[in-house]
Amino acid sequence: MADYSRGNYWSSSITEKNDSKQNAISISVDDRAATRQAIINALARKGYWLVERSAWHAKPPRGVMRESRWDYQDIVIHHAGRSYSCGAPSIEGMRRVQAEDMDRNPPFDDAGYHYAVSCQGEIYEARDIRFVGEHVAGSNSGKIGIVFLSDLVEEGEAYEQEYSSLSIIDKLKNIRGILTDQTVSGHDKPTPTQIQAATVLCGVLKDFFNISRLGGHREYQRLATNTGRACPGNLGMDIVKLLRSRLSLSVPGK
Repeated sequence: MADYSRGNYWSSSITEKNDSKQNAISISVDDRAATRQAIINALARKGYWLVERSAWHAKPPRGVMRESRWDYQDIVIHHAGRSYSCGAPSIEGMRRVQAEDMDRNPPFDDAGYHYAVSCQGEIYEARDIRFVGEHVAGSNSGKIGIVFLSDLVEEGEAYEQEYSSLSIIDKLKNIRGILTDQTVSGHDKPTPTQIQAATVLCGVLKDFFNISRLGGHREYQRLATNTGRACPGNLGMDIVKLLRSRLSLSVPGK
């Protein structure tokens, strides 16, 4: 039995006696589809049944999707936003994430993230892992996006992260967001089941890809465009730090 490397994946073939790798016949295999399914199987072995796109009735993508170069090295953590809540049915939240992303101006091709994690610890397939995400403005190549279907931003965070350094004119342009930020009446708290599901998901992804870094949206956006983002909130950043520690991953870097 001889094992031949094909990119980052392995296939097996029986060769004739005294034959060599150089004389082997190349056989085309859809490694990416097989890897997607292997990720699903690995999660199931750990007790997590991925809610696939067909199960939550995802809309078809808009047009032709950009295929990933299969060079994932980073995991980016997001929260869904202030209008989301742990009290809402998670499947409705997942559908809403996709609808809002595809209704943006300009619109996204699909849900921007690859996976979503509910407060109840469910793991959803958002955008197919075989395609580049749209979750960090200007810098999505090599990055897997995971969103928590909850609101993890506290009062005043958006001003601190996004608005405080703006000019007076730009602050006036963003006055609605600034006022909303100052009147936050409540937010979600990360649940133990949500944190554990995220830990398992990130660990499985690390097993399949050369993941070396993990960070929050605000960290990656600052590196990409030098602009501030509140996402995933201070509470979300607590999860980010915990995941980095548990999985021995580094902070984002250029």
